[in-house]
Amino acid sequence: MTDRLRVRLREDDGQIMLLSIFYGLIALALVLVVVSVSAIYLERKQLLALADAVAADAADAIDEGSYFHDGRPRDPALPLTDASVHQAAEDYLAAAPTGLVDFEALTIADPTGTPNGTTAEVTLSAVVRPPLVTWAISPWRDGFVVSVTASAEAEGAE
Repeated sequence: MTDRLRVRLREDDGQIMLLSIFYGLIALALVLVVVSVSAIYLERKQLLALADAVAADAADAIDEGSYFHDGRPRDPALPLTDASVHQAAEDYLAAAPTGLVDFEALTIADPTGTPNGTTAEVTLSAVVRPPLVTWAISPWRDGFVVSVTASAEAEGAE
C-alpha cells in the first residue's frame, strides 16, 4: 500500500505549479485591465473638469447685440446665444495652457450653445487611449471617444 501511495503522489507532481501559473496569469491580466480602465476614467474626469471651466467662462460671453440697445442694457439678464457660447469656448481652448488641453482630437461638439439664453452648455469630445494594451482590450487599442457636457448659468441671469 505504501508503494501505491508513492506512485500516486509522483503522478501529481507539477500539476499544482501549472495551476498556480495559470491563476497568476489570469490575475495579472485582470490587474492590467483594471489599470487601463482606471486611467481612461481619470482622463474622462480631467476632460469634464476642462468642460466645466469652459462652460463657466462661456457663461460670461454675452451677445452684445442682444444685450445693448442704443448703448444701454436692454434686460438685466445676460443674454447668451449659441454663437457667443461656441466662440467663447473656442477662445478659451485656444488661450489655455498646453497641459490643460492635452487631449487627443479635442473638439467642441454639439450641443454646445445655450438652451434657454441664460445657461451656457459646452460639450467636449476627445479620444482616450488605454495605457496598457493587453489581449483583453486589444480591440480598443485605437482609443475610445469620450464626450462630456457641462453647463453654467450666466451671472446676471434671474
